[in-house]
Amino acid sequence: MTQTSPLVYGYIHNVREQPARLAEAKERLELWCVRQGWHLGATFADVGSLLDVEDRVGFRGLVQALAMPHATAAILLDSRHLSPRAEVAAALVNQIRRTGAAVWVRDGELPETALKLTKGQAKWAR
Repeated sequence: MTQTSPLVYGYIHNVREQPARLAEAKERLELWCVRQGWHLGATFADVGSLLDVEDRVGFRGLVQALAMPHATAAILLDSRHLSPRAEVAAALVNQIRRTGAAVWVRDGELPETALKLTKGQAKWAR
């Protein structure tokens, strides 16, 4: 990794255990990083439809990784990987932002309550 290559960590949440779908999402994150010139440190995943914020082991790993030196951002294919519920997405974005890392979403936008938490964060090129 060069100093000009941002270190990012991916996050995937899938409602059901679907290994092929998880692998596809991970591959899409990897391709996105290659196109942008980012270094993907790791991709964390959680599976389950009724996961509370506290039950997300993969998300906790993501937050721990983002707290490490040189971590730049959490990357998501879309905001639904956090949650379809705006208040849950905002709570998760808040945890990420407390590490000092940015939240970059490839497709679409975060819900308004979560988007407000990203003001002033590092930007990326689409």
